Amino acid sequence: MPPIAKIPLYDLALSRAAIAETTATLRSGWLATGAKAKAFELKIAAHCGIRHAAAVSSATAGLQLALYLAAFKGGSEVITTPYTFIATTTSIIAAGLTPVYCDIDPDTLNLDTAKLARKITRRTGLILPVDIAGHPCDYSAMREICKGKEIQIVSDSAHAFGSLYRGEAIPHWTDLSVFSFHATKNLTTGEGGAILSRNGKLIERARRLSRHGITRDAWMRKQGRGWQYDIPEIWMKGNLPDILASIGLGELTTFDQRQAKRRKIVERYAHNLRHMQDYLELPVERPNCLSAWHLYIIKLVTKRLTIDRAGFIEAMARKSVECGVHYIPIPDFSAFAGSRPNLGSFPVMDEVAPRTVTLPLYPTLSLKQVDYICESIEAVIKRNIRRTR
Repeated sequence: MPPIAKIPLYDLALSRAAIAETTATLRSGWLATGAKAKAFELKIAAHCGIRHAAAVSSATAGLQLALYLAAFKGGSEVITTPYTFIATTTSIIAAGLTPVYCDIDPDTLNLDTAKLARKITRRTGLILPVDIAGHPCDYSAMREICKGKEIQIVSDSAHAFGSLYRGEAIPHWTDLSVFSFHATKNLTTGEGGAILSRNGKLIERARRLSRHGITRDAWMRKQGRGWQYDIPEIWMKGNLPDILASIGLGELTTFDQRQAKRRKIVERYAHNLRHMQDYLELPVERPNCLSAWHLYIIKLVTKRLTIDRAGFIEAMARKSVECGVHYIPIPDFSAFAGSRPNLGSFPVMDEVAPRTVTLPLYPTLSLKQVDYICESIEAVIKRNIRRTR
């Protein structure tokens, strides 16, 4: 069955509500941070069943701000995963802290809590887990490890808006959680993010710091609250403007519907590819976890194939299906080449990472397209099975 057209790895179609909200903001005469950003904060907090959220200009800014807010009573080291987007690491470095890497779980690709305790030292101040592809980390185990220690948990939940762990959104399990609303994410504002916490004072501080620490911003002054303001504490600029918050407000109206579509696509992948598991490993959803299914990452069993990941991706491209890789491990970048031996040993990541391939997953992807993708995968694999004597 030939594809109608090339199937991209990612596609975006904004809702009518998002277009209407954005148009209203464009006509309002106020594009900077104001009423729309505040409304967006309230709605994303409510969606997570929590009271406090600060909208920020990106998840990267959110991570840097969250690290600034965290009280590092125990030390200056941050335990995190080497299998993540570079922003996780650069945020730690930008905060003047030291990343310490822990190996990953081979099934979820998240930080392996079974190995976490061995990484904790007197210098550990924070754990920064990443919910890869939208699958929640094992926060219960993580909290048990941190019990009695002055170690906080700040989650890089960039992929995980809509995820649940033991029936609750991730911010219920952490000191601070950071979501991304980048254009590729399940909920988008184009560029943007948010910090969520059960601690209202911490979030109010985050909101103030995201506007250079100014106590009364331009929107407040426009509302007639006076021209005077103070800066009791300095940080950088990281606020989310109304024009972007408007996109998010509109997208929230269809978010649950789009999440349901993602789950149907995931179920179709799992059904169609279940008989191929000698040659590829499918992503999992652990008990007590509800994944946001931001990404659908398979793992090729390359020892049974005559092609590697690059060959597989090229073969799929020839069938008009774009695949991707999430992620290139942090230690593999040339910026870390000189320090690779000092970063630690990651046998699981080193074995698993070169086999990962991300398949298309987004609400506008039709089930017919999913069927074609699966047929293409099967054809590529069957043509490249390693024959044993």
